[in-house]
Amino acid sequence: MPVIEIEGLTKTYKSGLQALKRIDLTIDKGEIFALLGPNGAGKTTLISIVCGIVTPTTGTVVADGHDIQSDFRAARTKIGLVPQELTTDAFETVMATVTFSRGLFGKAPNPVFIEQLLRDLSLWDKRDAKLRTLSGGMKRRVMIAKALSH
Repeated sequence: MPVIEIEGLTKTYKSGLQALKRIDLTIDKGEIFALLGPNGAGKTTLISIVCGIVTPTTGTVVADGHDIQSDFRAARTKIGLVPQELTTDAFETVMATVTFSRGLFGKAPNPVFIEQLLRDLSLWDKRDAKLRTLSGGMKRRVMIAKALSH
């Protein structure tokens, strides 16, 4: 079964701007996929639809067997977004921000899981550091940890 399956996806905004013209895409488990294109090509719109942030005009998106509209709660547990812009509380610690992100998905605290995640991303030594003190690369790793925390 594909991890992501997109069929007939379009997005036209109320202004008449057609941000996406029919997208058909299948991404299999273990496959590495890059979404490239010039500004205005619809990359952000597509990712926003897959993540449930924007509603498509037509078409379907299935994430690991769950339709993102009719089975949105299950679908969102399968999707972790690492945004282009860093959106974190600069005065919070690495451990607290990753733990908080897990809670946003209704997951119970799991210090053992979070510890292993931070170790895997070479962040364990920074667990008590405030985000504002981290380098750009470390902040990006924290964003990845947040996306994987659920």
